[in-house]
Amino acid sequence: MSAYGLTEGEQQLTRLVLQGYSTLDIADHLVISVHTVQGHLRNIFTKTGVRSRRDLVTKIFFAHYEPRLRDNEQRTAANLPLRGGPAAATSPHRRPRPGTG
Repeated sequence: MSAYGLTEGEQQLTRLVLQGYSTLDIADHLVISVHTVQGHLRNIFTKTGVRSRRDLVTKIFFAHYEPRLRDNEQRTAANLPLRGGPAAATSPHRRPRPGTG
């Protein structure tokens, strides 16, 4: 996300969008107003060149994660070590996604 010039706060908010949090859940999680979330989202959309959350998720996935998945498929077939790895376990300071526990 830093490739798009997002601030640390915008990156944090984008991570929550990528995890499926709603505007209200993001506001609650970050202890900011819904209007502030919407303002940050507008800035994020402008910086990344998208118009919606769906476009943001799609752009980040296909530009940054899908190529790595494809590369690891090829590395697996060639019996080479994988790049990257599974995400670390959820931090004890992080709240579970709504509806998951």
